Amino acid sequence: MKRIEKFVDSMYLNVEGDQQEINELKAEMTNHLLEAVHELKAQGKTEQQAITIAIKRFGEEKEIRAVIGQLFEIQKVFAKRVLYIAVVCLIVTMSSFYFLWEVEESTAQGISDTRSLISYELKDKDVITRDMKRKIEALVEDTNYVSGVTIYKSKNVISRAGENYVEYYWKSVQPDFQYQRTVWAPKWLGADFDTFENGDEQWVVSIDNRSFSRLEAVVLFVGMTIYWTLFTIWAIINAYHQKRLRIGWVFIFVFFNILGYLIYYFTGIQSRSPKEQDDLY
Repeated sequence: MKRIEKFVDSMYLNVEGDQQEINELKAEMTNHLLEAVHELKAQGKTEQQAITIAIKRFGEEKEIRAVIGQLFEIQKVFAKRVLYIAVVCLIVTMSSFYFLWEVEESTAQGISDTRSLISYELKDKDVITRDMKRKIEALVEDTNYVSGVTIYKSKNVISRAGENYVEYYWKSVQPDFQYQRTVWAPKWLGADFDTFENGDEQWVVSIDNRSFSRLEAVVLFVGMTIYWTLFTIWAIINAYHQKRLRIGWVFIFVFFNILGYLIYYFTGIQSRSPKEQDDLY
């Protein structure tokens, strides 16, 4: 039966992929051919005739090799594309999140600086003059994220101190100064407005500003969900082709993602024989 073994080896001569899976497929093809040979011999054919007919029934050698090669190539390409998309999604998600985080940090610093400058203008003043109003308006216009400033006298505002914060209440209080303007804040980008409040013994300053914190959270959640799902699919495909897919591994991939796959990978290396490890490389 060496002729059958040589034929099967020739089918997988240039096929790339997991060596263990290739060996299993070769063994399966060999068994099919041997069964066909035994059936033909039972019909009165000689061994050589039976082998020739069995091989012929499998089709021409070139066609079989091409089909096998295409199947493995399709599997490899699909798995690689899933992994590449997952990695790209992770990079885009983290880059976008970092960019939005930097924008929010810059905005917070800018608001703090604007508040300090306004407080400087109000320091030791009992009344907000026209000149002070112009300066405060100019400070607001110098930013692209502050949409409004409202200023109250502290004695007219109810305040409640917490452990690390102070809350101000002025439902029916008339502000001593208020300036509003329109800033770019597209709803489709998840832009929203936050209010930054700060006060001292004389004045309470409330600053309304554009915020992308909601978009920041959405980008991180959606991006990581897509990445996590794609990487899990890739890990499951790999485990399936390596004949090691178990429900336990699926749960590990789902809950631990890349860490779970590393556990799977290294436990697989330890369980292989030295010859199988050499075949992988």
